[in-house]
Amino acid sequence: MSQPTSDSETNPVADRTRGRSADPGLELRTVQNRADLKLFIDLPYRLHSAEPFFVPPLRFDQKRRLDRKSNPFFRHSEAEYFLALRSGRVVGRIAAIDYKPHREIHGENVGFFGWFECIDDQAVADRLFETAAAWLAARGIGAMRGPASFCMNDEVGVLVEGYEVLPSLLTPWNPPYYEALMTGWGLAKVMDLVSFALPVASYDHERLGRIVDRITRRANMRLRRFDLANFDREVEHFKRLYNDAWNDNWGFVGLTDAEIDHMAKDLKPLIEPKLAHFVEVDGEPVGFALVLPDLNQILKGLRGRLFPFGIFKLLFGLKRVSRIRLLAMGVRRDFHRSGLDSVLYHASYLGARELGKVESELGWVLESNTVMITTIEKVGGRRHRTHRLLEKALSA
Repeated sequence: MSQPTSDSETNPVADRTRGRSADPGLELRTVQNRADLKLFIDLPYRLHSAEPFFVPPLRFDQKRRLDRKSNPFFRHSEAEYFLALRSGRVVGRIAAIDYKPHREIHGENVGFFGWFECIDDQAVADRLFETAAAWLAARGIGAMRGPASFCMNDEVGVLVEGYEVLPSLLTPWNPPYYEALMTGWGLAKVMDLVSFALPVASYDHERLGRIVDRITRRANMRLRRFDLANFDREVEHFKRLYNDAWNDNWGFVGLTDAEIDHMAKDLKPLIEPKLAHFVEVDGEPVGFALVLPDLNQILKGLRGRLFPFGIFKLLFGLKRVSRIRLLAMGVRRDFHRSGLDSVLYHASYLGARELGKVESELGWVLESNTVMITTIEKVGGRRHRTHRLLEKALSA
């Protein structure tokens, strides 16, 4: 893979921390080469190795996501990666992220931070946040929000509730002290993202089935499974629906075609047609639900590596995964409040029962999306995990 390079010739890093004396043993530096990138990637594996609910991500996937040449995010945005070292040992990391489409679409002069990992030391965290903030402020950005790695379509939020639950696919886990480090520097809550647990056996399929029958009789509607034989066509439907369905959500920025293609390639091996559906009206797809087996149940035992034997555990373990995650669901805006979301929920849970799945996670959902939250709670969903986005205004 390519070596990381700095996005700017200068690095506006402050050498002091809000009135505290500088720690002479603490060094902040940018990730400049492969060796630095390895240190950046290695840190969470070392920090959380003894944590029972930490799921080590695949190392090769982390490298690919951070690679500015292979990740299509970097076709429109920039980021810089920083390491904190004390006496030569890595004790923290952070990415400063200039997510340009967000500023253009929402009119907010906001940048992001992400990929945050740190020992339980406020002085180290302060230096990391100040370094990221300085990089953003040098670009004229007036506030810093996060964590998001790299945007709202990726892993987002600091975990503030649900530490004793194995995180599901593509949701971050962190120890409880992370939120304290963030608020200790002055970051304040801007939005919570809520996830729900719903045991498959508890799902009231008969009651919702009657509701679904009434909805389907009102419209020239057809429900169908994802067609893996026509994968590229299905991805094109997803592109049109995903960005339209979510367009009005707080903080949402649509994915580019290249970003969706990149994601689809990664997720294709996980797609089970009994769990992924489109709903059509008059032959036109107007809604979708993408439910995936929770790969984290397998990744937990791989220690971040597929080779030499992890690939076999992955391939042979997929059918034994007992938990599913509703990764994304959306209905075209002109069909909002039509009840088609209930049709999609119903189809996904019938598929889960048929496959012998036991648990499910629905999320995340913006805390402000009361309609969706009410719908989930009506079918038996229980809040069990909360991630939080925080923000702070930056000095010029």
